[in-house]
Amino acid sequence: MPRLTDTTIRHARAKDGIRTILRDGAGLELQVHPSGTKTWYLRCRVRAEGGGKGIQRRVALGAYPAVSLSDARLAAGRVVSEARSGQDPKAAETRAVLGLEKPRTVADAATLYIAHLKAIGRAERYWTERERLLKLHLVSALGKLAPADVDRAMLSAVVDREARRQSKAKQKGVQTRRLGSVITALWRHLEDKGWLPTRGTADRLLVSAAAERSRDRILSDGELGEFALALGLLDGRTIYQREADGTRPISRQTLDAMALALLLGLRAGEVLRIQARDIQEDSETGFVLLRVAAHGGKTAAARRDLPLPPLALSVLRRRQQACGDGPLFPSPSGKIAGALTVDGLACAARLLADKLGHRDAEGRRWTPHDLRRTCASILGEYDTPDAVQKRILGHASDGVTARVYDRSRRLRQMREALMIVEKHTIVQARRAAGLDTEPVRLGG
Repeated sequence: MPRLTDTTIRHARAKDGIRTILRDGAGLELQVHPSGTKTWYLRCRVRAEGGGKGIQRRVALGAYPAVSLSDARLAAGRVVSEARSGQDPKAAETRAVLGLEKPRTVADAATLYIAHLKAIGRAERYWTERERLLKLHLVSALGKLAPADVDRAMLSAVVDREARRQSKAKQKGVQTRRLGSVITALWRHLEDKGWLPTRGTADRLLVSAAAERSRDRILSDGELGEFALALGLLDGRTIYQREADGTRPISRQTLDAMALALLLGLRAGEVLRIQARDIQEDSETGFVLLRVAAHGGKTAAARRDLPLPPLALSVLRRRQQACGDGPLFPSPSGKIAGALTVDGLACAARLLADKLGHRDAEGRRWTPHDLRRTCASILGEYDTPDAVQKRILGHASDGVTARVYDRSRRLRQMREALMIVEKHTIVQARRAAGLDTEPVRLGG
């Protein structure tokens, strides 16, 4: 019979400054410390696999009054039941200490997954976007369920719902594809941790009907020339200075961001995170280097040093003169703290593409990422070695030799390749301006 009551526990005190133990029966006890703290413990024996005596365990169940008498009895009953079936309660405690505690709900699983991305050093934009997608779609629908109770049909329904919404809004399905990818990554993480009984539940959880169209858009030579002319890469005069037609001009710093995406093959986020201290002179070669993704990049390969060719360097020097020692691409209006955003750059690119009338056969404008793709395509057209292209673009190398042993900087080869991109761009700009294409002077 139970021997403790709430009244007994409430008035219990340690006698003569010595810890006092009050027993409730069936191994459950309350320890009353001289400090006044009261803690629940359970003594139980874990059944041995071969039917022997088993292992004696002492398990902490929490402090009173946060854990009431009834709560302690329920917890003790559960632990005793598990111990009789051979489950060691100390294993659960050890998993908690090591950060391997099994998530009880999908919401907990999502939180642990985002914490994992932060711990391994993924960029803030990377994990915040995944956190947003999971909270908005998965957690709102399945957040209270245990991960083991969620099957592929449920996960597919979450993705299907977003696919229908995007289809109704006549959107491309980009968010649907990303949502499926993020849920797949979350479920693989749970499987790798051993928190799910089966594997492959969410593999390739994508909706083909709403899948994002793969983009292969690059600027044609004609578009490239008009684009470079519009940015002022030829003579310093932008399209808004050439054509005073009353339209609201895109800020010079936004145009400069587009120029760097093209001339250096940078991702939009890499451009917008550039700070003045990222521009440094290399004492060995005398080249001026841009430390790309010095503040966190998409991948480890994204952290690289690019030797700046003259035109790209002149763009960055203009940004330094305008912005001083801080970020080179702050918010254009100055009303919003922080840098120009990737979405803001994409919006400006759409406006400029419309102003230039740049649409392909399918009616698509170019995007900031298409500028990076155009740079890579120019490198390919001029037979730039694959290893140099990957180093410029910040892509991981293939093979053990490249990944583990090759520590060459390739600064001269990269600079020569980027000089080719600049020369090709200026040639097309001169043609767009109706000028003779020779001679070409790099540097702006």
